[in-house]
Amino acid sequence: MYGIMLIVVLVLTGGVIAFIGDRLGSKVGKKKLSLFGLRPRHTSILVTIITGILITTVTFGILAIASKDVRTALFGMNKLKAELNEKQSMLEEASGALVNVKNDLNTTKEEYAKSKKDLEETQEDLEIAQQAAELLRQEQVALQNRNQKLWSDNQTLIEHNQSLAENNQFLLANNESLKADNLELEKTNNDLQEGIENIRERPIIYRVGELLASGVIKKTDDPVKIQNDLNQIIALANSKIIDRLGTEGSKDGVWIYPIEYQKAMDRLKQAKGDTVIRLIVAANLVKGDPVLTELEMHPNRVVYQENEFVYQKIYNVPIDGSNSEMLISDFLRNVNMTAINNGILPNPLTGTVGVINGNQIYAIEKALAENRGKDVLISAFAAADTEVLGPLRLHIYLKNETEQEINHE
Repeated sequence: MYGIMLIVVLVLTGGVIAFIGDRLGSKVGKKKLSLFGLRPRHTSILVTIITGILITTVTFGILAIASKDVRTALFGMNKLKAELNEKQSMLEEASGALVNVKNDLNTTKEEYAKSKKDLEETQEDLEIAQQAAELLRQEQVALQNRNQKLWSDNQTLIEHNQSLAENNQFLLANNESLKADNLELEKTNNDLQEGIENIRERPIIYRVGELLASGVIKKTDDPVKIQNDLNQIIALANSKIIDRLGTEGSKDGVWIYPIEYQKAMDRLKQAKGDTVIRLIVAANLVKGDPVLTELEMHPNRVVYQENEFVYQKIYNVPIDGSNSEMLISDFLRNVNMTAINNGILPNPLTGTVGVINGNQIYAIEKALAENRGKDVLISAFAAADTEVLGPLRLHIYLKNETEQEINHE
């Protein structure tokens, strides 16, 4: 950019000087001026020559002022040549030195390659040595572990031997104890034999599952009242035992597990309503043994209200009336099952929930006999309000196929 501006300046400067010189020469020629005694024509030529000299002078002046290289070319060429020769000599010396350096570099590269090869061989030898050292270390660790295990096994054997010795002493002592226990067992066996013989000679007074006594304990927050009510049911069972066996018939009367008694008390305290209590014989009882008893507990409620429907079924009465008893038994069995399913507690031994008197049975048989060969609807209704504890008493109605009531009890 600097060179372009310089050229533009030179061109403009030369053009301006040429223009001035041309105008000046034209004026000199027109006015026929004379310089230094010359003729006007020669004077005009002299002005033109001077103008050209000025153009060249100004051009070199501007170049010299504007560029150090131009000044050097115009006034310092010999010095530049001397410096150039000196630099050339230095370059030749540097080239020779460079050749020597290259030769030294090649020699160094060869030595480096050889050293690298030696280093790689040394590294391979070192890796082999490290692998050997690692194998040796692993073998040493394995040997230490083996020694540790052997020491541990030795300690275990020592402890085992001590344990065996202790067990041996224990077995010796236990042997003596077993001998004593054997004598005791023989004595117990003899006692059991005597007891079995006594049982064979004594009749069973109570059978397992037999109901001793039952009652309803009302809901209350008074634990003393709850305990008194429970003890009254137990006392009722004791009185029944005395009635059956006499005052000397049982050793201790009713016997209930203390834990079971305490659980019953806790449940009664937490009960949300009235509770049915039943005392059930837990094992067959012969005369002279305590009456082992289980406590049954059930929430109490009214299962059937008075005159509430219980069950009904249609039966075809044979003409000969041969199976009237079977019809009645089937009906009563279904009534019993229905009542149990609705919540009335059955007798643990008999499985029954109600009572029916002989007059009712006789009336039903009579009504069936009067309707032989006909279909009879037999219905059962509760005779009174009946709770979970029972018993269920019934009104039994019979209707023949013409919907005529034939019996009502």
